[in-house]
Amino acid sequence: MKYFFMIIDYSIPLFMIFSYPWWKKIAKGDISQYSGMRTTRSMENKENWKKAQLLCGKYCVRVGIVLLVLVVLLRFLKLLAMEWNSVLIASINILALLAITYVVNKQI
Repeated sequence: MKYFFMIIDYSIPLFMIFSYPWWKKIAKGDISQYSGMRTTRSMENKENWKKAQLLCGKYCVRVGIVLLVLVVLLRFLKLLAMEWNSVLIASINILALLAITYVVNKQI
């Protein structure tokens, strides 16, 4: 069970760190209804779409590194039981993704 939680805890930060090429690919393409950072502002025109995807990619890498360090610290310190520690880490990861969306949407 401990390996399951370890995989879950590290998956989002690692995905964020290694997702930049995907964001660049989406930015070069047309506005998509299915993938990318899809907000009302980012989908208004092609320029906003490209800027939003590139910004989101840059922020994902930076925030992913910070989250990876945080996950290592939280797993090392073992402040809570393993299950609750994973819930805490998942909640922080989700809040970080929402924060990225909010910040990028404000900047475009």
